[in-house]
Amino acid sequence: MKYAIALLIVAAAIPAAAGRYNSPGFLTSHLVSGGPPKDGIPALTNPNFVAPDQVSYLAEGDLVLGLVFDGEARAYPHNIGWWNEIINDRVGERSVTVSLCPLTGTGQVFNATDTDGSQIEFGVSGLLINSNLVMYDRRDGVTLYPQMIYTSINGDDPGQRLELLPVVETTWAMWKKMYPNTTVIEASTGWERYLGDRPAYNEKAYETYPYFSSRLGDYRTSNDYLIFQPSTSGLDTRFAVKDVVLGLCNDEQTKAYPFLDMPDGAVINDFVGDDLMVVLYDANSRTALAYFSELDGQLLSFYAVESTGELPIEFVDVETGTRWNMLGQAVQGPLKGKTLRQVPSYNSMWFAWAAYWPDTEIWQGEGIVDPAEIANTAVEETASLPSGFALAQNFPNPFNPETQIRYQLPADGQVQLSIYNSTGQLVRSLVDGFQSSGLYIARWNGRDADGQAVASGNYIYRLQMPDKELSLTRTMSLVQ
Repeated sequence: MKYAIALLIVAAAIPAAAGRYNSPGFLTSHLVSGGPPKDGIPALTNPNFVAPDQVSYLAEGDLVLGLVFDGEARAYPHNIGWWNEIINDRVGERSVTVSLCPLTGTGQVFNATDTDGSQIEFGVSGLLINSNLVMYDRRDGVTLYPQMIYTSINGDDPGQRLELLPVVETTWAMWKKMYPNTTVIEASTGWERYLGDRPAYNEKAYETYPYFSSRLGDYRTSNDYLIFQPSTSGLDTRFAVKDVVLGLCNDEQTKAYPFLDMPDGAVINDFVGDDLMVVLYDANSRTALAYFSELDGQLLSFYAVESTGELPIEFVDVETGTRWNMLGQAVQGPLKGKTLRQVPSYNSMWFAWAAYWPDTEIWQGEGIVDPAEIANTAVEETASLPSGFALAQNFPNPFNPETQIRYQLPADGQVQLSIYNSTGQLVRSLVDGFQSSGLYIARWNGRDADGQAVASGNYIYRLQMPDKELSLTRTMSLVQ
């Protein structure tokens, strides 16, 4: 099936500064010393991994970064990242760099397999930008990569971007529930580079969080405890300094999903860039995950249901009725056995995300589908309509200020997609022209043909192929 996205209403869809790091050399003027010298914080390389019952430095509520390599699950604890910040690891023929910046709360994973298959290693430079870890490339010892933008700012090829990989950031207890056969880093391993230079940290060291002030408290939660002020932009006061957000960068659009604003168990349908995604949030385990909603050429939209399994979040897609778990696995229904592709993303303290991405969009509560709305507004399709002609219920619905409309065409032809008010007056024409067969998505931002915001109320949207005498109509609600 052909798949196209009609980006019809794109007001402020791409932040003006989203491409600011395509030429990032200006960031060299923002480098500051974090205190320790180069390699003063010792990055680990290829540490040992052991079963969970063989480590004692982790509590159930401690955070870990979780990865799965060809079915093998590995946990990289924040406790290790507090003290080492970078773990260079190799699993079979694959190499990754797992990084944690304690001062920005950002845990990220990068592809570290060189073009010849060898392992690329990164070290801690001792430098910071916006309080954020700056890594250096050990191949030349010079090239610097600010972790949050994973883009070189100097060296032979400024602007070279590392490949950000998906990661699961969650509590140790939840990761073990997700992957009972996981292994975890063994303390005091991965130190071969430093033998004879410094002793390896033992398990007792990894039990202690290093950024704690008797006056200001825990750095992770104290909004008054900020060691370095951001320099690429000022402090953004829309949220508290240490509020945590899930940050997505896609197609040069950035969007933040604040943990404090997302309901527990949230299943959020949203566009970031040109891609439809679903964002999940479990408050108890502090887990926020994003998946691409397109599967085998079909766009899916989701709503939350009560979990019947071991994991706290389950959801169902509107299109096929398949039930999914929070690992993005279809566990029941027509798509059982399929898996959604995870979106590379990362959590961040708000001050750091806003400093690097000052024009970021912020999730405003849109995209949570109410299953009752689906049932109440369902269109009964008659036998006279071909199976390839479909108009889905918009989501979110009710909406404010933007909604998405999915539709499918069985053949090439002239297409009209129009919005009408409750009296039948035309408000906005979203599509009026030739389109090929396939699946499309249109956005409406609640504005009329003159660009003016319309009033709250019920609206009608109609899909037509006049030359084929095909027409479908649905209703939607705008709530200001």
